[in-house]
Amino acid sequence: MAEKIAIVGAGVGGLSAASRLASRGFRVEVYEKLPRCGGRNNIIEDRGFKFDTGPSFVLMPDFFAEVFSYCGEDIRDYLTLKQLDVHYKIFYPDGDVLTVHKDPSRTKEELEKFEKGSSVRYDAFLRETGGIYRAVKPLLYTCFTPWSLGNPSLWPLITKLRLNRTYWDLAARYFKSEKLCYAFTFEAMFIGVSPFQTPSFYSVITYADHIQKVSHPMGGMYQIPLALERMARKFNASFTYDTEISGIRKYKDKIILERANGSFEADKVIVNADYSFSQKKLLNRSLRPFKYSCSAFLIYLGLKKKIPCLEHHNLFFSRDVRLNLREIFHDSVFSRDPSFYIHVPTSTDHSLAPAGKEIMYILIPVPNLEDPKEDFLSRESDLRAGVFKKINEICSIRIEDLIETEHRFYPDDFIKRYNIQNGAAFGLSHNLLQSAFFRPANFDAVIPNLYYVGASTQPGGGLPVVIAGSRIVADLVSAR
Repeated sequence: MAEKIAIVGAGVGGLSAASRLASRGFRVEVYEKLPRCGGRNNIIEDRGFKFDTGPSFVLMPDFFAEVFSYCGEDIRDYLTLKQLDVHYKIFYPDGDVLTVHKDPSRTKEELEKFEKGSSVRYDAFLRETGGIYRAVKPLLYTCFTPWSLGNPSLWPLITKLRLNRTYWDLAARYFKSEKLCYAFTFEAMFIGVSPFQTPSFYSVITYADHIQKVSHPMGGMYQIPLALERMARKFNASFTYDTEISGIRKYKDKIILERANGSFEADKVIVNADYSFSQKKLLNRSLRPFKYSCSAFLIYLGLKKKIPCLEHHNLFFSRDVRLNLREIFHDSVFSRDPSFYIHVPTSTDHSLAPAGKEIMYILIPVPNLEDPKEDFLSRESDLRAGVFKKINEICSIRIEDLIETEHRFYPDDFIKRYNIQNGAAFGLSHNLLQSAFFRPANFDAVIPNLYYVGASTQPGGGLPVVIAGSRIVADLVSAR
């Protein structure tokens, strides 16, 4: 009989691993505490509005295509990815606006408005980040340990990846304007870190943004976990929802999983739950002193009419971005003038709202809950009002009058709903000592046949990278 693989968690990492292993003939059973798949990549449906609650864009489409081809399937039979003509629009506090286009010539015209000669340096910046991308990509399918640093074949990477340089340092080598430096490093905030503290090799996100382009899955981001679940089921993986796993332990040559109505055993187990949660709560281990990403305050609005001044993706920068980042990552206080992001998927995908209406997803990065200096609820109304004020000024509207339905997601909801340690929306921080060799490995060092996949393990966070991690795990499981 085929080996039984139990997967704890039906996030994108767990779904991808389930698809890969089921396609190889393993008996795969997935257990999820929520009533449906997706994890943080989830959905709220209300009055005809379909709000994607987590990731909001597709980068690195080759990573998405790979998981389907690994299983002998074609991504086009499962997902329709539409490239955006406008990648995003950046609103600066002084009224300047930078629009980044799919067409690089139009983007260069925009850059020249901010800094003469920047279009030439833009090409040079992308050449360097392209070199980093080509060096990094194979590593995203490899599981490392700190001892891997003893492998001489990897030593040249230390120079290639510019480990002593931050994301910001790299951008500042090419652009004099702080406005452009922020435009080429803001992606750090999409993995929950500051560009002033993140290693330069995370610039691969910027490279993918500008070279591989930005896409939207028609029907919304929730189509991604649905597609992965459908593929896994095609290969006979089973799914048990509304079932929380409360403990994991080794017994002889099996692994025992505890749940409310008893325990069961598996030959091998893959944990797609938050890594810190799994160590502390499922395995009853003490946690080492990790650094965690920021949290987020999310506001989902169903609006009565279209908002033409905004694009699919929009960024609003604080008057003092450095101060805002320090408040989030060092001072643990809520900014009086935060930077924030707005996702308007209905500008591309009209299926997500009733005819003529709009979805607005607002993400405000805030401190995580590890050492809070302020109570979030005491600042909630000010944060919301400040963001609405900026939107109203830019778009010449009164958004409060256009709201048909509103949902909010708070920092502590990441703990209550997803078991995320400290409400860190993006899991473990992506600093140098929590990247690559030093990030938690995809296998357990104590219990044989116990594996991990997800944003806080190797290779890191973000949908394409988590999907790459599922291949690492599937290969490790298959090799034993």
